[in-house]
Amino acid sequence: MRQVTTKLGLARLAFSLLACDKFSSKPAAPAASAASVPLGAPHVIASEALSSPSAFELVAHADGLALLWATSKQGSGWLEQADLAQDGAVRGTARSLPVPARTLGKVLDLSATFVGEELGLAWVEQGKDEARAVATLLAGAAPPVLLDLGPAALSAASARGNIAIVAEQERRRTLVMWRGLEAPCVEPQAAPCVGFTFRRVRAGVAETSGLPLSVPVPCASHSVELAVSAGRFHYGVCTREGADPVTTMFSIQYEPEYARAEPLLKGCLPLGTVDVAGQPWLVADCHGKRRAVPVPLSDEKVQPEYVDALAITCTAEHAELRQGRFVVTLREPRADLQAILPAKFVPTGARAGWSGKSLLVAYWASSRLETRAYACRGGTLQPL
Repeated sequence: MRQVTTKLGLARLAFSLLACDKFSSKPAAPAASAASVPLGAPHVIASEALSSPSAFELVAHADGLALLWATSKQGSGWLEQADLAQDGAVRGTARSLPVPARTLGKVLDLSATFVGEELGLAWVEQGKDEARAVATLLAGAAPPVLLDLGPAALSAASARGNIAIVAEQERRRTLVMWRGLEAPCVEPQAAPCVGFTFRRVRAGVAETSGLPLSVPVPCASHSVELAVSAGRFHYGVCTREGADPVTTMFSIQYEPEYARAEPLLKGCLPLGTVDVAGQPWLVADCHGKRRAVPVPLSDEKVQPEYVDALAITCTAEHAELRQGRFVVTLREPRADLQAILPAKFVPTGARAGWSGKSLLVAYWASSRLETRAYACRGGTLQPL
């Protein structure tokens, strides 16, 4: 695999970003393949129209998982939240969040994360001829402010992964990255380049972070990857080299200052990143096969693993998904698991997470927002 060393241009970009500152004792049953688990019965969460097929998100908090969705109305209160029970049903009742009215158009590519108890949100708001990246942070009783981050690329209503938000917990803020408009190329290119921009968001404030990035021929979906780990953050862009997609991941270490760029999984369409024991792995679809590779943190050699036949074992307290060196242990609630689950579990555009006791999948189908749930029975996950 080709390694890209940290050259002057990368260093300027990378360091400018820095400057801105109880398990069950029962023996586990033989592992089952994730693909062999039957589908669970659906719970209908909402039957009203969504703003778009990508206008929903599953987010983890200390007590489990919550489902967020943008309705088709544009007046205040257009964003709904429902806390989910272990079986995927709504716990209590859904409620409208106190967000101001929208003005431009539909909500696309809704993304969310918690910073402590504050809910961070980012999305693309798209009209007929214009799209803009928007973010907000819901913090206590203070009324939230919708922050216009800047112009965004027009995209299909169902497309995912052209805007991303992550929590920088130690700094009490979120980091947002999105795909923008045509921008000057760093080096001469046959095709126009497209810009990607970063903003760090606190309650009511969006701060410029580093230099904008421009690349030629970005992928139509999942063009943006964004993750954090201890003392570092990682971002990536998917571009096309001829007919082949390739995702270049950048790893930025705060102290001591260090940056690395690595093109990963050439020929594969990225599906997202997954945290594995504190290190982000990039997951992609490689001509119908899932593969994953750790995002390099320093000078280690990168070696992909197939993750298309994950073995599942579990107890009442945790679950484990394993294939080769790729091992994900699920204990506390976490979201963003859709990239590693078989398509049978996760329809296109669906979201998946671990509630602390069960695996929940949320998806839009036949004009309804639904969930399915899977919990441990007989040492492996079974539908609820």
